[in-house]
Amino acid sequence: MLGADPKERIYAPIADDLDTVIANIAGVAETNSHGPPPEIEARLSQVLATPGKRIRPAITLLTSKLWGRIPDERTIKMATAVELLHIASLIHDDTVDSADTRRGHATASNLWGGNIAVLLGDFVFATSATFVCDTNSVRLIRRFAQTIAELSRGELNEILESWSLKTDRERYFQRIYDKTASLFSTSAESGAVLGESDDESAANVREYGYNLGMAYQVLDDLLDYESNPEQLGKPTANDLSNGVLTLPAILALESGEARSEISAYLNSANGDRPQLLEAAYEAICASDALDRSRAIANDYIDAALRNLEPVPESESKEALVQLTGYIRDRQF
Repeated sequence: MLGADPKERIYAPIADDLDTVIANIAGVAETNSHGPPPEIEARLSQVLATPGKRIRPAITLLTSKLWGRIPDERTIKMATAVELLHIASLIHDDTVDSADTRRGHATASNLWGGNIAVLLGDFVFATSATFVCDTNSVRLIRRFAQTIAELSRGELNEILESWSLKTDRERYFQRIYDKTASLFSTSAESGAVLGESDDESAANVREYGYNLGMAYQVLDDLLDYESNPEQLGKPTANDLSNGVLTLPAILALESGEARSEISAYLNSANGDRPQLLEAAYEAICASDALDRSRAIANDYIDAALRNLEPVPESESKEALVQLTGYIRDRQF
């Protein structure tokens, strides 16, 4: 039965297949003759059970149906792979960022330390690749490997550019493509390929994933300034507190509206940081950077909707349109 969550209505055309994806993910942690021992199983079960939005596997399943095909086992395997890759990247991100919570739950690194968290993430990364191999598509295996490299590059660039005023829009957009939009693109393209679209249509659907992923991350960075910790499931101003400049801070720097406050914070000693962080955060919120960030996100949303225009009308296309609206309007 569909609940009040708007995602459940959007996912209605693929509800059963999405349930299979979630079951596949839960099965990764189950002990069997080739599975992990109980000590690892318990930890895997915990990190894999944290509820997510399931946006990426939903995109794969929906795009696979745009040309009239019913998702088969290969498509479900691919959808499982993209969600496992997303989970693995979050485990690593949280470890690198020393994050205590994710979606309101304690992170793996918080519970068991960084060493175990990194290795759990590696296990999930490797497992995601085995699901892609089951598609028997060299094209998708190659694209998936490229996506893993892009995710890693994005995280590396974020670390190397932290606590620096050098981050500009170009570097930011490259970083959020690597960290977020690359997997959205792969999720969309893989569904189209397995749904037997032509090359032009697959490229267009991949562009839909790109634009949707870019909008998603810009809006996520915007919510870091606009939402409260209970909504986000993690602290607000989390990126800024770690010396990471996202689009609102970059735009406030460009305009000069918060340059002195941001500069003071990034160049501060540890003892002064709490007060200087609050001053930088308030200066960014008082500028027009939040409105300008939302306008940029809306441009990506509009581009994603244009990408869908050539696609034949169907229940799945309508669901993708609605998903785009959900991402635009989400509050957490």
